Amino acid sequence: MDATGKDMAAADAVGKAETSSDQHSEKGSCCLLADKIPARYILAALFFVGHISLTISRGGFALAVVVMVNSSSRVTPANQTDSYQLCPSSGRGNTSSQNDQGELDWSESLKGVILGANFYGYIFTQVVGGMLEQRLGGRIVYGTSMLLGAVLNVLCPVAARTSPWAIFAVRFSMGLVSGVLFPSLYGIWGRWAPPTERTRLLAICYMGLPLGNIINYPLASFLAAELGWEYIFYIPGAFVAAWLVTWLLLAYDSPAKHPRILEEEQKYIEEGIGIRGRQKPTVPWLKILLSPAVWALIIGQFSSNWGVFFLTTQLPNYMQNVLGFNIQTNGLLSALPFVLAMVSTLASGVAADRLIQGEKIPKVWIRRGFVITGYSGMVICGVILANLTGCNPFTAVALLCLTQGFNGLTVAGFRAVHVEFAPRFSGVTFALANTGGTVSGIFAPLLVGLVTDNYPTPAAWSTIFYIGAAIQGVGGIFTAVFMRTDIQPWARGEPNVNDKSPELAGSKDLVIANEFAEMPLKTVGEMPNTKL
Repeated sequence: MDATGKDMAAADAVGKAETSSDQHSEKGSCCLLADKIPARYILAALFFVGHISLTISRGGFALAVVVMVNSSSRVTPANQTDSYQLCPSSGRGNTSSQNDQGELDWSESLKGVILGANFYGYIFTQVVGGMLEQRLGGRIVYGTSMLLGAVLNVLCPVAARTSPWAIFAVRFSMGLVSGVLFPSLYGIWGRWAPPTERTRLLAICYMGLPLGNIINYPLASFLAAELGWEYIFYIPGAFVAAWLVTWLLLAYDSPAKHPRILEEEQKYIEEGIGIRGRQKPTVPWLKILLSPAVWALIIGQFSSNWGVFFLTTQLPNYMQNVLGFNIQTNGLLSALPFVLAMVSTLASGVAADRLIQGEKIPKVWIRRGFVITGYSGMVICGVILANLTGCNPFTAVALLCLTQGFNGLTVAGFRAVHVEFAPRFSGVTFALANTGGTVSGIFAPLLVGLVTDNYPTPAAWSTIFYIGAAIQGVGGIFTAVFMRTDIQPWARGEPNVNDKSPELAGSKDLVIANEFAEMPLKTVGEMPNTKL
């Protein structure tokens, strides 16, 4: 009887081993890419392309406004008694009359309100996005948001011709549905990004934003000149549709839910960030809101996004009204700052990860170094722009490029910190930070509209650049002083004392085994770079 029992147990063990082996083989034989590209990098590529599609779909409006609106009445005879200075021709075929042929009659202040409409809606759904990601999963939330945003974008031409407030409502609704995107992204990466690859993976994602602008401005200027400004809103829908199909086929909320990931990669990720056996946590809202480290990221996002949203909403306006470029030159030059931003984002992300892996400098000081460098550069460029005298269009363009290049360093500086200091709540903390960042998207175009309303002189723009430099200087100092990279006490989970798994037996740190606590970098760095 005992012998029979032993034989049955042995047979059962062999059967389980074969089943496990079959499952491993089935997971790793899905397609030609299975043995070449890790699943986490496929996910990063999906976010990268998604951000390109998002920027093209959402960002064309800033350039479309230049040709939609008749600007011939922006300076009244009463204003002309003062010193109104417009750069002379800065390019071939460049005259101010070419920029005055629009069918809509909007004032500068009204344009500022409408340009900021997207951010009015965007600010309301940041925290909601983090909560939806935890409940429904980022795959559904992110994909649905992209689809609805593209549909609303197609409605913009009809709404603009109906009334200014109709286009405001459409842009406001676009902001509402797109506000959940980045909280979902951070929630997903909280389960996918190993500690020593976080900056690199997020840098790949964020590179899609400047590349999207690089594509967007020349594409929008071409469509406006050749087909009409309406096509700036129609064409991008095709990009989003193609991306959405790929997203639904390849994106998953976590390694555990991925049907084709190799077990080695899944183990590497889950042990690296410690999510095995994790339960959905209760968000400690009060502790989060009282945390100086969280406020460092909120202030950092606000001050960094001031520069980003100023460029994305006002750069074509500045290129036309102050530097005097025609629509096609405008589109090409408006893309240049984002070229440098893309390069600096990628380079700083790789550099930060290598410095972290080297373990010679504390991680918090690596992050602070990029923050200090990035913000210092933005402040210096802003002050120089404010003090430019006469008409220096190419100097101004060069300084705008450098400003955005320095801003790209902030991705390696503080934007990766969400998945380091609170990985269990990275979607929530990013939602709060992005809410602060969205405020700058509301006030940047409003400020430009109020300061330059019917009087867009270089002196008025100088005031705007001074204000931007002050915001970025104060924000950079606050962020560098109060940011943290170690897991905060409120972000740690309680050890699961009822867990009897063999791997946890005798463990000296059950929190690391059960929760999102970060493993020592040396241990993680020794793990294999497994493939999908």
